[in-house]
Amino acid sequence: MEAEVPLVAGSLYGLRTWRVVGDGDREQLAAPLRGTEWPAGEGWVKARCEHGHRAPALGCRCGIHAWHPRRRAARRVLAGRFELPGIVEAQGAVEVHVDGFRAERARPFAFIRLPNRNPYLIDRLGDAYGAEVVVLRRVGELLELCRERGLGLDEPVVEELLGPDAIQEHRRAVARTRRTDALRAAAALAICATGIAVAHLT
Repeated sequence: MEAEVPLVAGSLYGLRTWRVVGDGDREQLAAPLRGTEWPAGEGWVKARCEHGHRAPALGCRCGIHAWHPRRRAARRVLAGRFELPGIVEAQGAVEVHVDGFRAERARPFAFIRLPNRNPYLIDRLGDAYGAEVVVLRRVGELLELCRERGLGLDEPVVEELLGPDAIQEHRRAVARTRRTDALRAAAALAICATGIAVAHLT
């Protein structure tokens, strides 16, 4: 039987990225993986599921995704060279997970302008989407901004919502994934070393 995942009403805030598509006067945001467009000037974007049910739904990956403001997530959103990092505001049914959430509807709350990024493009997008533009340089500044403004769920709140068993299971799953990745890397290195040794013998 599938575990219950809490649905939270009200606004939640999380970290995410977008791709910028189009050019000139037709620039707009799109989801980085699926390419779902976020039309400018339309306010809230409503999630739709290809399976026809209301998003988000248990057992499906539908919904608008965002991460809780944690160091690992902040590094991830700030690291993408070809994506625009930002903070999203979500409402409606929101399914909370350990690392983040999936929401029924969302809108850009703030865009993050990093050094060496196009300031004119980001300012134009901020105007088009009614989102604040925040100038930051480091991961710590993003986390501090979220703490100061009360944006996002902190870890004790997430643990209270999900319960200690769900947190422990998540940590075990992460540990299993890391072990599997380490074994795959070791196997790949062994294969390379064998190939090099054979090449030297022939």
